[in-house]
Amino acid sequence: MKIVVTHTDLDGAASAAILTRSLGGVDKYVFTQPHLLPRVFSAIKCPGECEVYVCDLSPNSDGLEPLLETLRRLTGSGIRVWWFDHHVWDPPWIEMFLNAGVRLYQDTSTCTAGIVYRELGSGDAVSERIARAACSLDLWAFDDWLGNFLARYVGNSRGENWRRRVVARLASGSLMDEEVLRVVEDSVDRELRILSEALKKCKLKNLCGLRVAYYYKSVKDHVTSYVASLLISRLGADVVVVCRKGSASLRSGGGVDVREIAKRLGGGGHRNAAGFSLRPPWVYRLLLPLGIAGPYVRWCLSKVEEVLCAR
Repeated sequence: MKIVVTHTDLDGAASAAILTRSLGGVDKYVFTQPHLLPRVFSAIKCPGECEVYVCDLSPNSDGLEPLLETLRRLTGSGIRVWWFDHHVWDPPWIEMFLNAGVRLYQDTSTCTAGIVYRELGSGDAVSERIARAACSLDLWAFDDWLGNFLARYVGNSRGENWRRRVVARLASGSLMDEEVLRVVEDSVDRELRILSEALKKCKLKNLCGLRVAYYYKSVKDHVTSYVASLLISRLGADVVVVCRKGSASLRSGGGVDVREIAKRLGGGGHRNAAGFSLRPPWVYRLLLPLGIAGPYVRWCLSKVEEVLCAR
């Protein structure tokens, strides 16, 4: 049995598609977020031979130990685990995963799809095209037009069935047609509305000598990086904090290592793009469905401020 556990964005879907082509098929796909990894792995049960491939997911600092414990149990039972990721890992984490029996391929110089292509899909023209498109967007190089189209296509729905359909489409080599164009057109219309709302609702605050823009994102579209890029360029922000229900994303213009901030708050990521989970006081959780986000956003920002100013 072959299981792919991957991230929900284009890089995760592209990695899964390249794996599907390389392996000749996959029995099960699990699309998830870093903070859910301990729960995902504890639920894995394989009859007979089993191989698990993990893509574009780095462990969060607050879930590291339970994740390692589960991985040791799985590999000890004969399950083979391959892990491909381009996020930043602390050197001790790499050693611990290798000691847990995981075959880890971690490289920050490319996207995860690029790593999977290099290790398993090299020589396959379709896999190379998929990896190039994913890296263009995930590395913010924007040197391949297809990446922007496929990212919007992947993010059209958060449903598991949609994501499996997208992976199957990519794996088949069907990368652009009328359906993709229609989805992208609808997506761009939504994005423009979201970006306009972000500019109106975001706030700017000086925290310990840094210009920090913050905003509550209520929609589920994959536009966090677009919002952050807009706020950095329009407002001259050094750091952008995008608060969501249950989590927050951090983006940097380059001068601040936001991964270190996220790691101290239980998360992880890259130097210029990171995130962490949040469990706000119950009163803020009650106010959010009523459309009252102010108290939650201020609380979310206070968590970042505490770590940012303690650097």
